[in-house]
Amino acid sequence: MTSRLRLFALVSALLVATTPVAALNGHFVHGIGARNSAMGGAGSALVHGDPLTALSYNPAALTCLDGDQFQLSLELIKGQPEISSEVQTPFGPIGATTEDDTGVQPIPAFGWTHHTEGSPWAVGFGSIAMAGFVTDYPQDSTNPILAPQPFGFGRINSEYQYLRIPLAFGYQATPTLSLGGALTLGYARLGATPAPFAAPDCSSPVDCYYPAANQEGAWGAGFQLGLLWRATPTWSFAASYTSEQNFEDFEFNSEVANPNLPTFGTARSFEFAVDVPEQVVVGTAWSPSSQVDLALDVRWIGYDGVDGLGTFGFNPDGSIRGFGWDDIMVVALGGEWRSASGQWALRAGYNYSDSPIQEERAIASVPAPATFEDHATFGLGYRVGQHLRLDAAYYRAFRNEVSGPFLSPAGPVPGTSVTHSNEADSVVTTFSFAF
Repeated sequence: MTSRLRLFALVSALLVATTPVAALNGHFVHGIGARNSAMGGAGSALVHGDPLTALSYNPAALTCLDGDQFQLSLELIKGQPEISSEVQTPFGPIGATTEDDTGVQPIPAFGWTHHTEGSPWAVGFGSIAMAGFVTDYPQDSTNPILAPQPFGFGRINSEYQYLRIPLAFGYQATPTLSLGGALTLGYARLGATPAPFAAPDCSSPVDCYYPAANQEGAWGAGFQLGLLWRATPTWSFAASYTSEQNFEDFEFNSEVANPNLPTFGTARSFEFAVDVPEQVVVGTAWSPSSQVDLALDVRWIGYDGVDGLGTFGFNPDGSIRGFGWDDIMVVALGGEWRSASGQWALRAGYNYSDSPIQEERAIASVPAPATFEDHATFGLGYRVGQHLRLDAAYYRAFRNEVSGPFLSPAGPVPGTSVTHSNEADSVVTTFSFAF
């Protein structure tokens, strides 16, 4: 047990250092681990589940996992965001398209569950990289949005990372009904250059520069509740609620960015709040035989009004209040076939997510082009021995775009437009150990 605790501590430390920087259902990843990802993110109602799915979406499913089970997962994702902007002038339109320079990014996850066979109680712990975004657009004088400050934003570099740490339990209330709950601790990091959520440094109404915000961390907390009902030997149903996670403010030490001010380069500081939205998941699973599982999940993610993500507009000092994202619905559908021996498994799925970006507010999401909607998913699993299983998945998030006008405190700027476009490819590998 001591060696296992040391393993938990080591993996947790690694995950805090490498949390996710790209996501696909809003700013959340669409699935956790290779099995869940290959099934399109569905699985909250699976009786034949796995630790990462249970810890992420439904703690009641912990009662279905006997013994000690560990999972260690790594996802490598490559997004291909592009940003286009155009401004109408008396001499004709000026505009261009610029590609993002971000490379392959890691998304790790770790989970452990324990359930003594015959006991109604089960427990679990995880360190799960669940959400984030990243951009790295070079300065581009031909692209108005990326023109040097104060005319545009100049080079845009942003990174947000969110790690959830669930401390979960499950309780089998009846032979067919399990209940679960979790305390969900959260750790996040945020950085942006420039930082439009800070008041700009202005030497005149048309000579304003936004400062930089180097990465800083913050902690938050919330809770999760879930249930799993085995309605028949082949059908099961699930529901879970994850509360909003309220975070302490990010506190940034920066410097005055406007070279035309006498205070240029001197110290300044500012704060910004980013919380994590609540989620509701309902799901069902059908197991027509011992070799086949089919699962369907529907999720609601409540971005509207959440600090930093769902807030919108300009503060009196010229800083923005947030992205202004809207609530979204996600549909996840997946299936798994297992060989008669249980050694091999084949999986496929589909995930559809609304984009949280409202067209009229598209410019506010320049640091986070969460345009994804359709995802196709595939995967396989192989049992190496009595205690070890290896799972792999690949998914494709197809290109989608969102467009809207430039905005000022006075409203939309006529004759302007900004367009986000993005697609992504991802490979996930998960090692599962059972004792």
